[in-house]
Amino acid sequence: MIALTVAVVSSIFFAHGCQSDIDSPPTVVVQTKLDGTCLPKFVVSLPVFGPAGSIPRVDAAAHPNLTVTMMETSQQVLPQGSYPQCGSGVTLGPTRVWTYQTTDSGTGTVLGPAHWPAVTIVAQRGVPTQATYVNKLPSFDPANPSGPGLVQGELPFDQTVHWADPLKGGCGMAMQSTGVSAPCKQNYIGPVPAVVHLHGAEIPAAYDGDPESWFTPNGLKGADFHTIGSPAPGTAIYRYPNSQEPGTLWFHDHALGVTRLNVYAGLAGFYFLKDPNTEPQGYPSGPDEIEMAVQDHMFDTHGQQYLPTQQPSLNHPFWSPIFEGDVAVVNGAAFPYLNVEPRRYRLHILNGSLNRGYTFVFGKVPVYLVGADDNYFDKPVPLTASSDGTSGGLPVSPGERADIIVDFSNFAGQTIEMTNSQRGQDVQLPDIMQFRVAASTSTPDTSCDPANPDAASGLCARKIPIVRLTDGNGNVPSGVKVDRVRQLVLYDHVETSGGPVPTEIKEYVNNTTWNGLESVAIAHDFPSDGISELPRVGSTEMWEILYLSTMPGASHPVHLHLTQFQVLNRQAVNTAQYLSDWTKAFGAAGSSPTPLPAGCTAGTYCADYGPPLDYSTPNKDGALGGNLPFSGYLEGATIPPTSGESGWKDTADAHSGQVLRILVRWTPSSVPLTANQSDAGQNLYEFDPTQGYYVWHCHVLTHEDNEMMRPYRVTN
Repeated sequence: MIALTVAVVSSIFFAHGCQSDIDSPPTVVVQTKLDGTCLPKFVVSLPVFGPAGSIPRVDAAAHPNLTVTMMETSQQVLPQGSYPQCGSGVTLGPTRVWTYQTTDSGTGTVLGPAHWPAVTIVAQRGVPTQATYVNKLPSFDPANPSGPGLVQGELPFDQTVHWADPLKGGCGMAMQSTGVSAPCKQNYIGPVPAVVHLHGAEIPAAYDGDPESWFTPNGLKGADFHTIGSPAPGTAIYRYPNSQEPGTLWFHDHALGVTRLNVYAGLAGFYFLKDPNTEPQGYPSGPDEIEMAVQDHMFDTHGQQYLPTQQPSLNHPFWSPIFEGDVAVVNGAAFPYLNVEPRRYRLHILNGSLNRGYTFVFGKVPVYLVGADDNYFDKPVPLTASSDGTSGGLPVSPGERADIIVDFSNFAGQTIEMTNSQRGQDVQLPDIMQFRVAASTSTPDTSCDPANPDAASGLCARKIPIVRLTDGNGNVPSGVKVDRVRQLVLYDHVETSGGPVPTEIKEYVNNTTWNGLESVAIAHDFPSDGISELPRVGSTEMWEILYLSTMPGASHPVHLHLTQFQVLNRQAVNTAQYLSDWTKAFGAAGSSPTPLPAGCTAGTYCADYGPPLDYSTPNKDGALGGNLPFSGYLEGATIPPTSGESGWKDTADAHSGQVLRILVRWTPSSVPLTANQSDAGQNLYEFDPTQGYYVWHCHVLTHEDNEMMRPYRVTN
């Protein structure tokens, strides 16, 4: 389960018989949902990039100037043919999707054909990549409804959330009233805003693809649009230094308020950063190294993309806080299979879903975790087997990547299913894909044994150990200096007017909107731009993030741009008591020098206000953030990070009933520590990160699209 809102909204709707609202998306194109459970499984071959497949990966070192075009195309995602069990006359053909196509900017040669997900780009550390992004996404044409632009007509573009709004319709302002005007209830049809974010990259803010950097095919631009030079309309040019440690990155759309729609439509792909001088050697490679982007989806009876909405509130006609698909799509194929040999394979797994978290299980096949997100562990971590010999589950939340070795050596001739043991809120998705193991190997397996790593030689291990900010057991080592502590909250605000259906739902970071100037308390503390998190370059900070939810099992995957962090620990919190006292702190005597706005009452929660206390005044725990100190509400011992959090991360779960503590360092992850010394004020990047701003947010895309995202600025 990802968030409290999932449970709250589901219970509201299902309890009051509003299933029809969920089954009928408010899209321009009239659709009938296909029951995904009727589809035959494991009959479509997994699309594979690189030596094991028919499509080579894009070599960015050999082609340092790339053009990546966003375009609409057709792709055979579902098993082709007629399926009477799915309904009378259901014949499934190609699915229209949005894709990235990669070409050499100089020659125009197509290196990565248009595909969902994009053909993987492989870059080399120290060799910069210049990417020219071209937006050619077509808009829906009512005069030609089945022509180009069909994808936009299938998606519920909600104009009432805070979004890019290229045509300046101003519908987001409707959120300040008790209702939404008729024009704002209509689905947006117009120039498609998009922007590319390289997730996990240490890059200048100008090329980070922040939400306000969007641009449309006809040249409309967001408030923070950046580019190299003066390219044609609908184009932005970025430069990636590729100076960081090697690992598994990915690129995806990040346009303000429509990220969930653009990524769902297909705008995502892997970006590998390689460095043979520092990364572990001997891992399975060539045809034995395979990437897998896992996303849950829904389709209509014509095989086209279908994205339902729960219509959760009067003020949000189309936005929904939850989506759980009934079809597992891996590399753009539904419930696929992959032929493998009885040998070790390296799999890069990405959770590219909007909301759903997974716990992947590979039967009794041994699995070793060698890295997470965009970095490697010091040595492989075996997934602990259960009592029946089944491999331990591999949890992967939205936005996270898991770099694993799966050993099929003792499973010749067998069929292994990769399943998902994590339960959804309403829609279960236990089946993901299938591995068909051949009777024998075509060549000997010369890869290293992950059960016996050798750091001295670099086989199955890092020669240069990770720079450690934590001891891995939940403690800060004595040689690590923490420059600043912040205590921040995540909050799902569900408001009703006494009836069964919510009138307002928003997802907040520190009770603050994307534009902090609209949140009174933050506007008071940071009147120039409303940006409240201002870490110094070179510094190390501890961020304590409390998810204010009493719903067991709920979580928000927290993602920071630019920098990586290490999970220190988690600790239980008496959330009910904290939430009660936190709400009473709004407007209380001495809480904040800023008076509550009209409509808010002292001693009760005030939406959008910002934190109840003064952000810049340290609380009794010595922490910034404007919240009550966490210390008086902590329960039990600290909980060490999981085995999948054994190194650097860029995304980690904040669970309900717990505080998540992370140590964030604004330097490249490879820079060694100087014991008890602070590098605060020293820029050790190859660029100046103090120019512009970055963001941090929940990576449940439906949440970040509705205020659960904040800008932050690196300072000198």
